[in-house]
Amino acid sequence: MRFYLVRHGQTEWNIEGKVQGKTDIALNETGLLQARLLAGALSGCGASRVYTSTLKRAGQTAEQIAEEMGIPVIASGDLREADFGLWEGMTWEEIAREFPQTAARWEENPALATPDGGESLEECRRRCQRIVDRIAAEQCESDDSSRGADGGRGGVIVVAHGRILVFVMGYLLRRQEEKPELITKNASISVIDYDAGTGMGELLTLNDCSHLDGMAAGKSNRYC
Repeated sequence: MRFYLVRHGQTEWNIEGKVQGKTDIALNETGLLQARLLAGALSGCGASRVYTSTLKRAGQTAEQIAEEMGIPVIASGDLREADFGLWEGMTWEEIAREFPQTAARWEENPALATPDGGESLEECRRRCQRIVDRIAAEQCESDDSSRGADGGRGGVIVVAHGRILVFVMGYLLRRQEEKPELITKNASISVIDYDAGTGMGELLTLNDCSHLDGMAAGKSNRYC
């Protein structure tokens, strides 16, 4: 099956460089436009469902895609952005001043660092694995198994957040340590072919923003 992994559109906190995490920030005007462009880019992909985080910024993005394609939206708390604890609402400069040790670890490899007071790496991994397994099982069991644009079983679209997508991709690709280069931009599309039987995946596309027609994808590259 094919996973179309989408990071939500831009928010004001993305522009301001603030950590969002579980804070429920809506899309700004640019983000709403990005969502519409995403919908157009994905309209012919053959996906049968859109799975989304329960946070507004992801839900608004998913709704545009689902409306364009005429497919259902399924919201899951397992796709919510990681809880960034004491870092939420702070800029990266403020975090570096207030929490220099953990900020330094984050700069070295964000996928291996836990924000102060935030959700642990293991908690993030566990729920990302759980939602991938659920999606794969539901897709395999579904009667709606018509062939999509990938020439096989129709795929699914997953709309989520920067940090969560790192763990989702890491699990789909069966990497032991998620790599910083898996960081995704606002409104980007990454595509992975996944065999639920073997648990192996193949990365086909990473961070495709061509549908944005040169529109800035956001200032922050630190996930959230």
